[in-house]
Amino acid sequence: MTNHRHSSPLPYCFRPTTNTSSAAKNHHTTSSPPCLSGNPNLATSLYHTDLGLFALTWSRNLFGRSLHLHLLLDHPSAGASDYDDNLSFPSLSTPSFQLRIKPFIFWNRHGSKKLNINKPTSNINIQIFWDLTRARFGPRPEPQSGFYIAVVIDGEMTLLVGDCHREAYAKTKATKPERNQVMVLRREHMYGIKLYTTKANIAGEEREISIDCIHGDDPRLCFYVDNKRVLQIKHLKWKFRGNERIEVDGVQIQVSWDVYNWLFEDGEDGYALFMFRFAKSEFEDEYFTHLNDRNRLILWSQQSCGFEFETKKMKKGLLRSAGSSTSSSLSSASSSCSSVMEWASMEENELKGPSGFSLLVYAWKS
Repeated sequence: MTNHRHSSPLPYCFRPTTNTSSAAKNHHTTSSPPCLSGNPNLATSLYHTDLGLFALTWSRNLFGRSLHLHLLLDHPSAGASDYDDNLSFPSLSTPSFQLRIKPFIFWNRHGSKKLNINKPTSNINIQIFWDLTRARFGPRPEPQSGFYIAVVIDGEMTLLVGDCHREAYAKTKATKPERNQVMVLRREHMYGIKLYTTKANIAGEEREISIDCIHGDDPRLCFYVDNKRVLQIKHLKWKFRGNERIEVDGVQIQVSWDVYNWLFEDGEDGYALFMFRFAKSEFEDEYFTHLNDRNRLILWSQQSCGFEFETKKMKKGLLRSAGSSTSSSLSSASSSCSSVMEWASMEENELKGPSGFSLLVYAWKS
């Protein structure tokens, strides 16, 4: 695992730090992070398909779990003129679907629902199928295995999530798409603990990523992949925003962080934002080349798609302690997401490096 150093036109607090090379070289001798870790209570996965974008938001609390599916369909007639400078999309439709998963109470573990979108020239027939009869849940909001969520549009399997693919095709009778979906972004919200743990696919394998937020007179961040430290950021009071490029098993990853609110905001509303941007795989590179004319839509969706629903969840206090979720902090989180994406894109453009899947982690104090 190696770090890549480079010059940057960004202000000092956005630039790569000077101590990460030694941290990467010595990661084999560093201790593993503490065993106590936090898992996300709310997570949104954003998928790109030939017909548009799909945001799947899973959440969990003491009363159960829920799934919210948000569709942003690109009408075939939409052209470049439909995208104005404010990135509003009058030609796009945004149907949605919600499923509540309650423990100890009878609920429909499998079923289907039809959504119809009326257009001036024709109708779009959308069918959503789900089967969580054998779903196995773990510490994360979404099931670990034994389930499928399928979206069939005009007879074609447009989106298929879960590991029960054979059962999904048998139930839906749908045809296979020309190109499979690609997950372009995942947002996770965690809270109330100093060690945050998530997972990501690196070089074809699921790997555990840990972020250790160390407090004290000189706070610092430590990033781990499978309990091996790959990056350390010291002197956070001066380097509260920044980014570094690392390499894990031949995959380049740009790590960006913004811990200003976490460090300097009073009360319990502080949060930190971390972004991991992975280099494209060969499949993703070919896929995004095909979608090159929709790049503005991809950028907009990464910042916005599904975030409104996440905000509603946080405001209701279902995922965080009562009284600690405020409109100002949530608004700040949304703008921070935008700022991180913006300056990470500036850095990437300078390096002219590829960008594929992005993972955003919101770490809330409480």
